[in-house]
Amino acid sequence: MDVLTDMLQRSRARGAAFSHSTARGEWGVRFPPATQLAIHGILSGEAYAWTDRPHGARRVLPGDVVLIRGPSQHHMGHEPGAGLVPFENHPASAPPSGGALRMSFGSGAGDPTTFFCGAYRFEGDLCAGLLAGLPALTVVRPCTGDSLRATLDVFAGELMRQGPGQQALLDSLLDVILVQALREQLAADLDAAPSWFRGMADPAIAAALRAIHADPQREWTVAALAAEASLSRATFARRFTQLLGIAPLGYVTDWRMALAREHLRTGDASLAAIARSLGYGSEFSFAAAFKRHHGVAPGRWRTTARSA
Repeated sequence: MDVLTDMLQRSRARGAAFSHSTARGEWGVRFPPATQLAIHGILSGEAYAWTDRPHGARRVLPGDVVLIRGPSQHHMGHEPGAGLVPFENHPASAPPSGGALRMSFGSGAGDPTTFFCGAYRFEGDLCAGLLAGLPALTVVRPCTGDSLRATLDVFAGELMRQGPGQQALLDSLLDVILVQALREQLAADLDAAPSWFRGMADPAIAAALRAIHADPQREWTVAALAAEASLSRATFARRFTQLLGIAPLGYVTDWRMALAREHLRTGDASLAAIARSLGYGSEFSFAAAFKRHHGVAPGRWRTTARSA
């Protein structure tokens, strides 16, 4: 089980309807705050993107992908500090067959800037660990020939044509772009990346992490995890703790508790069923572990989370 895949799937990322925009002359757009993550891909021309401070604007060029971690208010325009019009106030139209909303910004002559915009909503709180390594605004600039650039080329080509199944294809390609952009950005700045991502850079520790995520209910011990990593018990424990800032069995418990919160928030399984799915011998041992970790019993936590 790849940990990034597990995080994305369990966070249940849902892509919002996206737009295909054309901007000319002098223009500026104030986008709604990103719920959790917004993504913009520059297809032609150039623009500037910034959050609340124009002096921190980033120039974006064809092939660039802009990631906005919510709840940041963000903007794009022909220059830093351009006059802004709310996104929802711009002219828009939808193709007869459905698909990306067509937007038009600015006016005037000259070569247009074209780009697409999408937004993602994540369920639960697992996305906090997924997006923890991203700044409020990130520009990912893929190299020529890499997989992200190739996907962007396919996406841009499909966006310009109409055909059966287009919406499903565009939705899938946007998901691919998101995963590739996240992977490139996290790998480019390992110091800021979440600890589990840094751990994946070490083949031995990555093997242990994959085993935990593939089989969270197993009765893990340090010795069993060390065997997955093909390291001695002492070497494994030391390396794991250095890379992730937490002891191996502490990570197992944290991950089980994260999964427990998701079960309690969204499902109707009994505490006994949740306990079994996470490797606890009984409902009582699970409830005790949950209360130690969260300071409240799981039943009460479920009631509070659902009412909120």
